[in-house]
Amino acid sequence: MTELEIILRIYRELISKIGSNGIPVDMRAKSIVGTVQDDPFDNWIEAEIKKALPKSFEIYHSGSLTTPDLVVRDTKSGTVVGLEIKKLIQKPNGSDSRGLTIDYNSSLPCGSTLIKVGAETIIIPCFYLFALLDNDSKNIVTLILIDGDFLNYDFELHKESKYSNYTEYNHGPYGEGSVRHRKMYTYPNPLNSKISEFHLRQILVAKKSDLEKIKSTDFVSEQIIRTDKYGNSFYYYLKDETKSAGKSKGSLATLTDIFDACKLRSPKERTASIPIIPPLTK
Repeated sequence: MTELEIILRIYRELISKIGSNGIPVDMRAKSIVGTVQDDPFDNWIEAEIKKALPKSFEIYHSGSLTTPDLVVRDTKSGTVVGLEIKKLIQKPNGSDSRGLTIDYNSSLPCGSTLIKVGAETIIIPCFYLFALLDNDSKNIVTLILIDGDFLNYDFELHKESKYSNYTEYNHGPYGEGSVRHRKMYTYPNPLNSKISEFHLRQILVAKKSDLEKIKSTDFVSEQIIRTDKYGNSFYYYLKDETKSAGKSKGSLATLTDIFDACKLRSPKERTASIPIIPPLTK
C-alpha cells in the first residue's frame, strides 16, 4: 500500500461506524488516564487503525509535544506515514471551540516531517486527522483526514520550526533561573464551524494527482484549489464516502479561498498585565 492508501483504509474504518449522531467514540474516562500527556482519544484512534490495517503494520506513539502523534509502518514494504491528531470539543451551541485557527504546539504543520529509524533520520509524508467531538465527547461530528501540505507545503519552514525552540539558563540576579523560548504556531483550523464545506462532514482531502495515481477518484465531490502567495495553484480532491454523500456525478464543485479569513487577522500589541487598585480616599 502507498501512504495515501494506508490513510484511505483508516478513513474507511472510521466512517464505517457512522451512526445517527456521528462516529461513536469509546474512550477511557479522564479519571483513569495515566498521565497528563496520555490522551484517550489518541489511544482510541490507534485501536481503530489496528482494526483497519493488516497485522504486518506497526504503530508508534511519538510522545508529548512531538509531531506526528502516531507513526504507522508496514513491516513488509517498509512504507511509513505520520498521523498528527487534532481534537476539539463542540460548544453547546454547536460551534467549534477555536474558530479561525488552532495551535500547532511548537511545530507548524506540514505534509512532510522527520522521524528517526534507529540512528537514521528520514523524511516521511504526514497527514492530519481533525476531529470535532460533540459536547459530551461521545461522537465525532466532524472528521477530516487531510494531507499536511494542504496546510503548509514548505518543509524547510517546518524543519526550522522544530529546531527554533531553546532554553536560556543562568537567568536572573542569582543566575538560578531559566527561560524556555518556545514558539507557538497558529495555522488554519479545518474544524472551524463557519467552513460549511467541511463542518459536520466526514471527509478525506488529498492531492488530486495522488488520488488519481491510486485510481481512487470515486466519491470525489469537490475539488479545492489552494493558491499560494507566489501565484502557484495546487489541486486537491475532497472525497466523501459516507452513506449520506452518494456517488459523485457530473462536474465537480470547485472550492477556493477556504481559509481566507485567516489572512485578515492583524497583529495585536501585547502589553504587560499590571494589577490595578483604587487610590486612597481622603
